[in-house]
Amino acid sequence: MTTLTQDIQAKEEELSARLEEMREEALNRFSRIVGRESTLQQMHAHVGRNNNTFVDSVRMQFHSPEDFIARWLNGLTQQVMERKDAIARRRRFGDRKRTEEIIPEMLQDQFLHNYIHLFLERNFYRNFEARVRAKPDQNLWQVWFGAGKLVWGLLISPAHRFGEWANDKSQMRRENYAYWTVEHVLETGLIAPESEKPVMFSDVEAFLTFYQTVLARVSNSQYEQAISDRYLAYIRESESPGTVPLLIPELRYAGKEVKHLYRLDFSVLNPHTMKMVGFEISPASSHMSIAGSTKKTQKVLNEELSAKWCKEADKRNAYFEKFGITTITFTDKDLADIDQCWEDIRQALEERSSGPLTIEGAERELQAAYASVAV
Repeated sequence: MTTLTQDIQAKEEELSARLEEMREEALNRFSRIVGRESTLQQMHAHVGRNNNTFVDSVRMQFHSPEDFIARWLNGLTQQVMERKDAIARRRRFGDRKRTEEIIPEMLQDQFLHNYIHLFLERNFYRNFEARVRAKPDQNLWQVWFGAGKLVWGLLISPAHRFGEWANDKSQMRRENYAYWTVEHVLETGLIAPESEKPVMFSDVEAFLTFYQTVLARVSNSQYEQAISDRYLAYIRESESPGTVPLLIPELRYAGKEVKHLYRLDFSVLNPHTMKMVGFEISPASSHMSIAGSTKKTQKVLNEELSAKWCKEADKRNAYFEKFGITTITFTDKDLADIDQCWEDIRQALEERSSGPLTIEGAERELQAAYASVAV
């Protein structure tokens, strides 16, 4: 980690030196574009102050300087399209140019094009941890799971204060592990709400033993047991078990509260794609059966079945609204092939980002958008 920090610092210093050599010429060219003498601060303001305008740098994760620059350009393109009428009006009346005009024109000058790219690349390295870190929704800073009173928590940066577990927000941005993975569990441990210390695990195998003997044993479902067995075998066979997302059993909608509305049988919160998927084991025998049905009229049966379905639909909607979790249901037909059910879960565990935008493509779209503004 020390070597990485030194490399990043060296890269930032190199970029600063290159920018210093280019500044005088860059400022002269910038002044010609805006039509007046300008200061270095004024030029940099058009580029640097828009990091949270063109991209959501607080919440977005960037894979590389190129990814950051491409998304920054893409955000500028969207702003150009949204303000086309205002840009056209300023052109007609010769009003002072704004950022959404100045930057595209700077990028048409190859010298300024290189200067802006270097400036943004330096910004990426100056804020390296913040740029590469995945940014989960605040609702997922604490994940609580388990059935009944046997509740466990997985927090990003757990701290026990005033008798309660919470996240140490000052520490959260410094954590280096991928959230909600096996590595996350090994770094922070699991939280028992009534305990003042996390339950820690010495290595992957120690955690898998805990998963098998404690977490998986809570369920009486043969299907859930079969899924858990396959998950454990999958991690043991993995070349990089720490990066595997945790297959969370019984994710609780209301957190650690004993009384709560819903639990999802299994959930995958994938930090590599920021996709959240829940899996419901839903055989008709347990989810859609009606007690005493032989003594009830068809109307009553229909009403009770409708109520059960409404509850299932409400559950799906609630998890999606609160956590962004999409729910997949395995019915009797699906569960007849438990290996295929596992295959669907495995794909959610293994999915990785499809890759960043390219700078070239983002620049083409920006210039096309700017050229489309009517005079």
